[in-house]
Amino acid sequence: MNRLMIFLDAIRDHLDSYQLPPAASVDVNAWSSPITVQLDVDGLPEVSRALLVWTQTLEDVSARLWRLVDGRWVHLSISGRTPCGIPVVVFGVVRFEPSTFPDLPAGAKQDMPVYLLRGWSSPGEVAA
Repeated sequence: MNRLMIFLDAIRDHLDSYQLPPAASVDVNAWSSPITVQLDVDGLPEVSRALLVWTQTLEDVSARLWRLVDGRWVHLSISGRTPCGIPVVVFGVVRFEPSTFPDLPAGAKQDMPVYLLRGWSSPGEVAA
């Protein structure tokens, strides 16, 4: 079986096995990993909650912020592995707010602790 079929089967099985938030797109590429899932939710609380749901289904989870070069949007992402070992990145996009992301210049990427997603999943929360 070729690599593309393995990745397709793995993500299909993962999506079937869990009640996951809606996805806008799933990118499966045989030449590069990981599988990339873009969430179909809006707003910081909703994106954070959706990413938290995914963290419960993956192993070796880490989180990251990326403020786009235009400065208006921030990608929140998690990466991990499905239980069968396939690497996955899940991300959502939120509007940049200086009070939430005070030390994130345009174009910057930063690792972040996963627990920040818990705080942001409730409306009105800001970075510590």
